[in-house]
Amino acid sequence: MANGPQILGHAVGPYHETDRPLGLLLPQTVGSILWAPMTIMGIMLVFVAFGLAIARAQITTDLNVEFSALDKANVETLGQLVPGFMFLGFAMIFAGISFAIARILGVFRAGGGLIQEAVGRGIKTPYMPITAWIFLMGMMMAMMILIFAFAGHIFAATQAHDAWINATGPANPGDVSSLGTAETWATWLEGLRRFAVGLYLASIAFGLATILKVIRFQTLRIKELAEGGQASA
Repeated sequence: MANGPQILGHAVGPYHETDRPLGLLLPQTVGSILWAPMTIMGIMLVFVAFGLAIARAQITTDLNVEFSALDKANVETLGQLVPGFMFLGFAMIFAGISFAIARILGVFRAGGGLIQEAVGRGIKTPYMPITAWIFLMGMMMAMMILIFAFAGHIFAATQAHDAWINATGPANPGDVSSLGTAETWATWLEGLRRFAVGLYLASIAFGLATILKVIRFQTLRIKELAEGGQASA
């Protein structure tokens, strides 16, 4: 026999038993408000990155015709800004998805409570499972890493600009130290961005697993209420 809380003989996680529906948790309230703005902002940032990439391609074409220190500085500067804005856009879109998951969980929490209240035989609401905590912690950590990476790309862009603005030729940067700094930051930031995206996707997977846990709990609870109604009829 399984230990711990059960519904109809099936093991479930710990849950509240109340007479009134519980309110939304803070992440669910925030998710209901922010999922759309974050998604829209992310899409806009991706388009900004796309526009910068087009500008960089045009300047590169001009640079291939005739070398210019200003054009070279702009090309290298945009080379840092494009991935910075692109991955900041990804961060916002992933945040929108994460907030949408929190919103869905809030709908289940509120809706499940209202259904049980209508039946009138008590309300069972699951505690936030460990998968939800992992989802939240991973999402916040990934967001902070990508914001830091964006700031790092801004710094690397300034270094790249300083390195080439006084260049005398395609292979002769004016400031070798700044060039080295920009290239070092670019190398580290590439790995950091990829790690953050992987962490974000893994966190979203835990968020989806939380939705499955909640659906299973509420399915068992609805079945329990239905069987209780038949027994009392």
